[in-house]
Order: sequence, then C-alpha cells, then structure tokens
Amino acid sequence: MKICIIGGGTTGWWAAGYIEHNFPDYDITLIESSDIPIVGVGESTLPMIKTFFDSFGMQEETWMSKCDAIHKHGNIKQGWDKPDGDEFKFTFWFNDDNVFEDWYKKYKAGEVTKHQINEELYDAKGWRAVAYHLHAEEAGRIVKENCKNVKHIVQTLDKRPEGYDLYIDCTGFRRQFVNDKTEVEIHEKHLVNSAWVCPFELDEHIPYTRSIARDYGWQFKIGLTSRIGTGYVYSDKHISNEDALEEFKDYTKDLTPFMGKQPRNIKWNPNWLKNPWAGNTVAIGLSQGFIDPLESNALFMIQYSITTLVECLKREYDAKTYNRMINRVWKENSDYILHHYALSNRDDTSFWKEYTDMDMSETVWEHYKKTGNKYTNLYPDAIWATLALYYDNFKHFSGK
Repeated sequence: MKICIIGGGTTGWWAAGYIEHNFPDYDITLIESSDIPIVGVGESTLPMIKTFFDSFGMQEETWMSKCDAIHKHGNIKQGWDKPDGDEFKFTFWFNDDNVFEDWYKKYKAGEVTKHQINEELYDAKGWRAVAYHLHAEEAGRIVKENCKNVKHIVQTLDKRPEGYDLYIDCTGFRRQFVNDKTEVEIHEKHLVNSAWVCPFELDEHIPYTRSIARDYGWQFKIGLTSRIGTGYVYSDKHISNEDALEEFKDYTKDLTPFMGKQPRNIKWNPNWLKNPWAGNTVAIGLSQGFIDPLESNALFMIQYSITTLVECLKREYDAKTYNRMINRVWKENSDYILHHYALSNRDDTSFWKEYTDMDMSETVWEHYKKTGNKYTNLYPDAIWATLALYYDNFKHFSGK
C-alpha cells in the first residue's frame, strides 16, 4: 500500500511512525509545509500514552527527557463547583471490585471526607496510575527520529498529490484534503471555542494538571521540567477576544513569560467529523475534530485514531467500522466534558448561567453504571464517581 500523510507535527509523525512500525513494507510519504505553523495542542496526557511509545520500543527514561516531560498523577480542579471552591484532586484510581461502594458508605456516615478518596483508593504503582506532561512538538519529533523509511517532503500543497492508495489528512483545523466535512451535531452547550495560550517560567513542581474554572471558561496550567504551559479557554460569545486577553494577563501577572514569548490566540469550531474516513482519505488529529482541551483528550484522540486505523487495516475492516469506533469515543469524550459544566452550581456570569437549565445529576450515575470495564472505556466508572463526588451530587446514586 502507498500511503500519503499530509501534515507533520505530532499527528503526522505519530501516524507515520506507527504505521511504519506495523507495516514495514508499506510505501509511506509524509508531506509537510514549512509555511504553516504547528498548533502544538496538547501538553497534558492520559496514561495510555506510555503504551503508544512502548509499541515503538521507546524507553520512558529516554523519551521523557527529550520531551521535557514529568509524571502526572491526575488533575487538580478548582472553582468549578463554586467561584471560591477549594482544590480537589482527580487521580487515576480504578473501581476494581466496586470499592467505591464501600468507600461511599463511610463518606455518607461522615467517617471520611471527599478529599480522602485518593489516599484510600489511589495506587501510585497500579495499572495506568500515571500519565505525563510533555512538550507536544518534541513528542512528534522523537517519533520522526525513530522512522526509518518514511519519505519526507517539505512542500506547501495546493492540490492533492496523485498516485497513493490512502491519504491521511493531518492539516489541522483547515481540513484541507478531507473528502467528507460533514460534522456531527454535538450538544449546543459546548460553548468554549477559543484560547489564549503562552508558556511561562516554571513556578512550581507539581505532578498534576491544574484546571481552574474562570468567569467565561477555564484556565489550564501544565508544568514541564523547564517551564509551564498555560492558557485561558473561553467562549467568544460571552467575552471578546480582547477582554479575554486582559483576563489572561491578569491571571498570569505573577508569572514570567518563557523566553519572552507572547500570548497567541487559537480558534476552533467545537465538533468532530461524522465520517473521518471517507473514500480514500482519513482525517486524524485536529482535522478530525476538537471540542475542548479539558481532560487531556487531544493527544489521546490522535493516538486512538492512529492505532484504530492500523487495526482496521490489519483486519481489513472498512471505513464504516472505523468511523463507528471513532464516533463512540468522541461521544464519550463529549459527554464527560459536558458534565463538568452542567453539574456546576455556578451562575455568576452569563457563561455559567447557560448551564443552569441543564440537569445531569442522573446521567452522571447512568454513565457510572455502564462504564465498569476499565479496559474498554476512555472514562471508566471511577472517573464518573470522582466527578459526582467533587460536586457532591448523589441524588440519583444507588450503586450498581
């Protein structure tokens, strides 16, 4: 098979490296432009990233140092429940043997507080207990260096090159060569569609992603070994780009820009493609979709889309099968993100008031009941239980 990957960056090179590793006899060409900047989305990951790098035979101690990476034990959320809410940790614990049921009985009896769930149920040496913060562009570069026979062409394309059996579109939000740009009709309450981002000098060493709810969205803060990445993710329907920038500068006024970098603005339309594989072209990465950077889903969706494509090629599954598998995970991702906003008690700004007409106190536990298999669900039952615990939402909890 002759495959043409259009677009480099993390998505393009991960696709090239993984396909080459699994199909060493394939003729693979990667074409990227020197005129189009890399978005560089994704510095916080989920634990599955290690499995992906392991498949290349890349040792953790090697790729971590090259990617400016640190271990991540979870996520610290603040201000989502109420504007002045306390910090709350989400860790990668798992509900094996329904341990949450017994823990909840102690919580209900007042024997433990919500903050004790992690020290009681989290095992730092357990299965997929650790994720990573990493430099996304470097994560693409190290896979590029691992490629042996991928033909690399630097060229800005205005039309699709001919002569290939399969094209992989990694052109980001432009979706330059996607055959079917039909989007899934996602929930109207996915409001955030913009971000001001900038790296800053490292101000703390902490193995958690910070997700801080703000007036018109939320702020992420991700520490690497030499700097932090941070950004204000917001809805431009509720605050202008200019005012959002001023808020972002206020949030970061005590930080020092890394190497004199200035904030840059990223825009997107929250959605994903209904048929990411259409005809002879597969859209992967930002060209496939993007909803919200919450919950470290960007790099995972790249990884999952690539590994799923390879499995389909190995088993001779068609595009319909691939699209069904991809859409299932996008839907799960969409649902989990939406619950963060909908379960909130905030109504202090026009942004948060948008969610006051939503009641997801029942659906959060419906998801808990149907996601008990930690091997097959992106967000297994433990993460749904943690989310409900954070908001102290047990109105419809009845166990399993």
